[in-house]
Amino acid sequence: MISLSILLLAVGTESSVVITEIMYDPASPEQSGEAEWVEIANLSSSRVTMKGWRLDDEDGVDWGTFDESLDPGQVAVLINGDATSADEFRNAWTDDPDAEPDFLIIPVSWGSLANTPNADNEVLTLLDEDGSVVAKANYQIGNGWPPRSKNGSSIYMPSPSRASMNVGTAWARSKAGIHGARACKPGGVFAKPDIGSPGTITKTAAPAAPATPPSPSPSPPAPSPEAPAR
Repeated sequence: MISLSILLLAVGTESSVVITEIMYDPASPEQSGEAEWVEIANLSSSRVTMKGWRLDDEDGVDWGTFDESLDPGQVAVLINGDATSADEFRNAWTDDPDAEPDFLIIPVSWGSLANTPNADNEVLTLLDEDGSVVAKANYQIGNGWPPRSKNGSSIYMPSPSRASMNVGTAWARSKAGIHGARACKPGGVFAKPDIGSPGTITKTAAPAAPATPPSPSPSPPAPSPEAPAR
């Protein structure tokens, strides 16, 4: 079973649900984004109720709403519920499909994710029940973002934060064996060994501060001059 890994995650300084990983160009055949998925995580220190939330983009396609809750530090993966199921996703992306994963798998009505995104296309947005923006990632090719995949790998934030969602250099291309990334087991719509880390987020530790050098020892007092002999 793939366990949820949250390494040194400082949830106390964040207060939002964040888009943390995007599988927008899988190697698996896709006509309508069948094998695409989006990972989100609650980086706050409080439980978040996601009633009537939905994904959206600039295309105006109805992605459909979902109702779930995320505990502090918990992760959810939104999948194309029009083409696949939670069971099929679990079979492809977890080591033990019979075990309940540590992350949520949420099938939703899917729009589509651009395979060659730019500054105007794709603007992936997570909206709450009132239509207010919870998270937005304007991923693209260029401008510091990871280059287009040649092997069906996702993009993810090695150090997830709300402030970094639209910073291209804060994202990396998934590589098997790094930060929980692995190749999925082909089956159903996941026909090729796509690479990603759904359900796993990481936070790299800040460099340790250099040790403070010890204070120099005080110099010994100078010897007193000897009194002249009489």
